[in-house]
Amino acid sequence: MTTRPTRKNNPEALRAKLLDCAAGTIIEHGLPALTLENVARQAGVSKGGLLHHYPGKDALIDGLFEQVVTWFGGLIEAALEPDETCHARFSRAYLRVIAGLDMARPEEKRLSVLILMLSSDPRYCTRWNSWVEARLDDHRLTDGTPLARSLRLAADGLWLSDLGGGPDSGPETRREILQFLQDLDALPALRGGGSPSGER
Repeated sequence: MTTRPTRKNNPEALRAKLLDCAAGTIIEHGLPALTLENVARQAGVSKGGLLHHYPGKDALIDGLFEQVVTWFGGLIEAALEPDETCHARFSRAYLRVIAGLDMARPEEKRLSVLILMLSSDPRYCTRWNSWVEARLDDHRLTDGTPLARSLRLAADGLWLSDLGGGPDSGPETRREILQFLQDLDALPALRGGGSPSGER
């Protein structure tokens, strides 16, 4: 006697697919174009099936925001120097991750979703700032110098240039900028005499 195979539900996979569809809509058409009906149709589920996982548009966007921030945080963690006393440890990782992004790759273009959210909704701007502040608190002994702050601001500028397709967003220019900032970071005078906290 043979048994018929049964299809197992995979809620995690469905949630990921819903978030992928939501991200694609926002990237292509902007946040105002996001509707539950469109996302459900693209994911091949009913609106009720979507609402079972995300009970409303805000919940769906919250899920996408958390997914992108978690992904970005993972990249930062992987880029951190092993030496926990390294000057500007978090800021240097932040810069390296952003300078290495390739918006031609769909999984990296996800970060544009985050920027769109930050620029259009103060709630997400506040949550992003809170995430960064928490990381800076974790690295307060190494990332409180003016140079560390400058590295983070430079990274944000590269990010925005990428999204707008600016003249400084090409790979070669980005490599030159990154090398220049790394050379600055190597100068003891700019690192507070080599002290992680910038104190003499």
